[in-house]
Order: sequence, then C-alpha cells, then structure tokens
Amino acid sequence: MHNNSEKISANEINKYCFCPYQWYYERLYGSKKLKELQKKQAQELGLTNKTENNFKRGLKFHNNYRLKRTFILIFKLIILIFIFVFIGYFMMVKF
Repeated sequence: MHNNSEKISANEINKYCFCPYQWYYERLYGSKKLKELQKKQAQELGLTNKTENNFKRGLKFHNNYRLKRTFILIFKLIILIFIFVFIGYFMMVKF
C-alpha cells in the first residue's frame, strides 16, 4: 500500500466523501501511479482532452451507479410488497 499511515487527514475524508473509489485507489497506489495509468489509458483510447475525458468517465460511472441503486431499490420494494401480500393472504385465510 502506498500510504500505510494509520492517520487520516481532513483532506482524505473530503476525498472519501466525494468518491470512495478515488480515495481507496489513491491511498493504495499513490497519485503519481494513478496519473501514469490514466495517461496510458487515454493514449490507448485515443483521448486528448484530459479534463473532458475525466468528466465524461466520471459522469458515466456515476450514472451507472445511480442506475444500479435504482434497480436495487425497486427490487427491494417489489420483495416488500410481495411479503405484505403473502402475509395478508395468510391472515385472511386464518380468520
């Protein structure tokens, strides 16, 4: 691990609140290594504008994350409704 310090600064807490993945990988590899990997990936993909590329990738990641969370929420609601209907059915049959 690049940063094996047990102390976490306020800046690290801020980074974690913004994006836990970014905080984790920066702590694991260090910012220098991440920048090298980012440059390599951009060259492989033929991307030139660093700011725009980061923005597009960030939007894609967060939109996918929000979509996954929405599906999970809907799934939980369907299960909850099914449980209530199931319990209600047996309560009616019992009485």
